[in-house]
Order: sequence, then C-alpha cells, then structure tokens
Amino acid sequence: MRAWMDRGVLRGRIHGRSLLVLVVVAALVSVAAVWQFGALRDEHDPDLAEADTPGGPQFTAAAETTSASAPATSPESPESSAASPSGDPTTSAAAAATSASAADAGPECTASLSLDTEWSSSISVAVSVANTGAEPIDGWEVLLALDGMEVTAAWGLEHLEGDRYGDIMFNAAIAPGESVDPSFSADVEDGWVLPETVPCTPA
Repeated sequence: MRAWMDRGVLRGRIHGRSLLVLVVVAALVSVAAVWQFGALRDEHDPDLAEADTPGGPQFTAAAETTSASAPATSPESPESSAASPSGDPTTSAAAAATSASAADAGPECTASLSLDTEWSSSISVAVSVANTGAEPIDGWEVLLALDGMEVTAAWGLEHLEGDRYGDIMFNAAIAPGESVDPSFSADVEDGWVLPETVPCTPA
C-alpha cells in the first residue's frame, strides 16, 4: 500500500515539473513571437517605430515640409509705398499730346447751307461761313459739289476752279465765334437735295 502511494506522489511531481517546463517554453515562445513581430513592423514602417520610441521626436515629415515651405511675408516698407508714382506717365503724356494737337490745329470753319428761294428749275441758297476755332481766320474756301445742282451765280463768293469757291477779300477775315453770309443761285434737276453743310477750309 505504501509503495503504491509513493508511486502516485512521484507521478504527481513529474507531472508538475512537466507542466512548469511547458509554461516556461510557452512564455519563451510568446516573447520570441512578440520580438519578431516588432522587428518586422519596424522594417516595413520606420516612422511607426520612431513614434513608439519614448525619446523620439513627436512630429511627422509632412508637418516639417509644410513649415519649411511656408513663405515669410514682410510688411511693405514706407519707402516702397512712397516710391510708387500716383499718376500714369503714359496717360499724362497722351493728355499732353492731345492738348498740343488741339493748340496746333489752327483756325477752323464750318459752312452751312439753307434754302432762301425756290423756283420751278432754280433755287437761291444762303451760306453761313462760321469761325469755330480759337484763332482768327483771314481767308476761307468752300466746296460746292452739289448733286443735281449747278451754280449759276454767286454773291460774296469768288469762283476759284471746279466746285471750289473762296472769299472776296472784304469777307475774308472772321473772328472766333463770328460768321459771314454769302449766297448763290443754282439750276436744279428733279430729285435734288440741298445738304445742310459743305466742306470749309481756312486759308
């Protein structure tokens, strides 16, 4: 009976030691597995390994790139604001050129026509030659190229050549804003139309 109990105790001890050995082996296998998993993870994702390191820097490459690429803006200095001109030199030059052209234009005139008398085949026309410029006129010329009309006589107009007619000395000078009033008569055809103005040129 005692021998049987001794064998039972011996078997229990053997089983306990075997179980202890299995626990130790399982613990070692678990540690090896964890270590191998960590090594594989570090090899495939270095950034993750740096984030897990207690003393490692806690920032990403994207944040570093953004900080480096941000441009540094400096406020505009008073000197640069004062140096920029307020006016456009091109516009000023154009305005000056326009003023110079207007000053160099010289005397100007216009010639207006109005119907005075109408007969069956002729008419009498009043002409108003006006100085529309800023300088006096000392001589002028009008062009009476009238469709359906032929000038037959003129008063205060001298026939120069073709359809050109000019002043007759006593009405040559016209002050700015003033006018002279010559006239003419003409034979007309059917459908004639009297224009309101004709070309006028200062002499």
